Amino acid sequence: MSDPDWPDVQALQNGENEGLDRLLERHRRPLQTFIHRMIGHAADADELTQETFVRVYFQIQQYLPEAPFVAWLYQIARNLCRDYFRSRAFRQRQQSTEWLPEMSDRHSIASAPFTQENLERTEKLQIAITRLPLALRACIVLTAIEGLSHKEAALRLGISPKAVENKTARAKKRLLIVLQKI
Repeated sequence: MSDPDWPDVQALQNGENEGLDRLLERHRRPLQTFIHRMIGHAADADELTQETFVRVYFQIQQYLPEAPFVAWLYQIARNLCRDYFRSRAFRQRQQSTEWLPEMSDRHSIASAPFTQENLERTEKLQIAITRLPLALRACIVLTAIEGLSHKEAALRLGISPKAVENKTARAKKRLLIVLQKI
């Protein structure tokens, strides 16, 4: 199998916790960034990242190497993000202004010079992204924000590069509509 994570997955399936340590070291930061951009709240993203790896640990025997491990990992994370948006905590946060995405990654989204006008545009864009359906949001976050190719995003999402391309295009169209309303 050509999956670079396979040896560590096998180690973890055999009860060797070092396999999880290596998977964590390799995937924690990109996964945490992805989740943060999906939900727009850093502290909750930290918790969901930890929960993702807890689920990997306890469900590793269920992983079947039909798809790359990273696709399975990101599927767990997307499911947790979906559950997060259904949660009571999110609904309570949404009723206050606290739900608005944090602006700690301003420069990763806006490549333009850091001005008040660009800051306002970036904030509106992040708000608009959080209003997209999760499937579209995942594609736009991975391609337009994190700079992955359609092929790389497809690998993480467990879908075809063409599906990523289509969903990214749909996300961009919806973003334009949402941005006009903000």
